[in-house]
Amino acid sequence: MEEVKQEMLNHAMEGNWEDVIGMYEKYPWAQNARLTRSGETALHIAVFESTEDKVKRLVNLVDAEEEKAQHGESSSAAEPKNPLMIANDRGNTPLHLAALIGNVHMCNYIATKREELVGLRNIAGETPLFLAALRGKKEAFLYLHSKCGPAGTHNHYTRRNDGQTILHVAISGEYFG
Repeated sequence: MEEVKQEMLNHAMEGNWEDVIGMYEKYPWAQNARLTRSGETALHIAVFESTEDKVKRLVNLVDAEEEKAQHGESSSAAEPKNPLMIANDRGNTPLHLAALIGNVHMCNYIATKREELVGLRNIAGETPLFLAALRGKKEAFLYLHSKCGPAGTHNHYTRRNDGQTILHVAISGEYFG
């Protein structure tokens, strides 16, 4: 297992995403593998380091494996948690990272597969919507806002643990658009 994880990390760090995709197919259990000291999976790394196409392919492989698991066909020996739901040591899922960099297409690929991810909070209490506002990523913010729950639940999406709101951080970052 450790050899496969190290090989996958090496491929990811070298930008060999076709090899990572091949390993996702060959070793479905490795989709959940935490590859870095801070707990990132290959999907976390791909969001930051890869192209939209590669992330979409990884997300589709994750989704296909979950379909198999739901029908009792999965050969995965690892924890049954969906890799889209795995958070790194800061509590960030791949959707948090896609929002942080403002990639609307990646946000869409991920959120479409697991809509509950839009409401997940990291350790600081930040949702993906909050992170998009924090970094001034307007298009990602607007997309994620459209995925938020009913109006009465917006405090959940828009306020982090320290009381700061999306309005506070947008003004502080001078993101007036």
